[in-house]
Amino acid sequence: MLPNLQVPPIHIIGLELHLFGFLVGLAIILGTILAGRRAKQFGISERVVADVAIWAVVAGFIGAHLYSAIFYFPEKVAADPLYLLKLWDGISSFGGFIGGTLGVLIYFRRHKELPFLPYADTIIYGFAFAWIFGRMGCTTAFDHPGSLTDFVLGMDYQGLWDKDLQQWAITPGVRHNLGMYEFFWAIAMSIFFFFNRHKTHFKGWYLGVFVVCYMPVRFAMDFLRKADIHHFGLTAGQWAAIVLFVLGIILLVRGAKKGDLLVPDGEPKYRPAGEMKALSKAEAVKAAQPVGAGHGKKKKKR
Repeated sequence: MLPNLQVPPIHIIGLELHLFGFLVGLAIILGTILAGRRAKQFGISERVVADVAIWAVVAGFIGAHLYSAIFYFPEKVAADPLYLLKLWDGISSFGGFIGGTLGVLIYFRRHKELPFLPYADTIIYGFAFAWIFGRMGCTTAFDHPGSLTDFVLGMDYQGLWDKDLQQWAITPGVRHNLGMYEFFWAIAMSIFFFFNRHKTHFKGWYLGVFVVCYMPVRFAMDFLRKADIHHFGLTAGQWAAIVLFVLGIILLVRGAKKGDLLVPDGEPKYRPAGEMKALSKAEAVKAAQPVGAGHGKKKKKR
């Protein structure tokens, strides 16, 4: 059994700071930086990647709460429909993933001149590394307690008390820390992506591989989420995992058949027209300069 790793909040100048929030913020920053670097390797627009990241984060947080409220806490929505607007109260990683994806799709719907898959591959590459810190936050918060267990990685859980019903919503005991298991998975996925960073794959490969590798893991772990509401024998997360897994397989099969490669050669491509025009102009100016120009005057010999 592992000891409880929950870290109490720190109070500074009247503010309550949680380690979970810090790690999630760190994940967003790290993911955006790594996606930007990956964009440079692919030769696509770093500015577009930064814009897409903002859309993904904002839509992701909205989707995370709405998914959690509708599928995991429908009784709260029925009692108070305004609960849907309380974005700070309850989130779901699956909802965040779906919401973030929808946000990205909306962005590319507004910018039809840009291809979706090269940028999606870039974002998901950074997201894999960001997931490590996001799930590290879940591990320390122990906000995804599983069923009671005698497994060696089981963790001492202090329980969740329902103040309204005055009873245990989740009883104390040694339970699976599902956030920690996904933390381990994120490390493995990131290592796999890292060792593929110089290889050439078809467009959509990173996105498809991430989805196909993650969904079976999430589907299996949800059998340990005894506190979740079940729909026809499965959790909302499991139903979503099935749909996304099928879509991931379709993406990989179509991508392999089409063979449209995304080469990490650093050559400018798939950028907004304004950026491509500016790059072409800069290259033309550079080519027009005489050889050796710009290196300053040579010093006179004494």
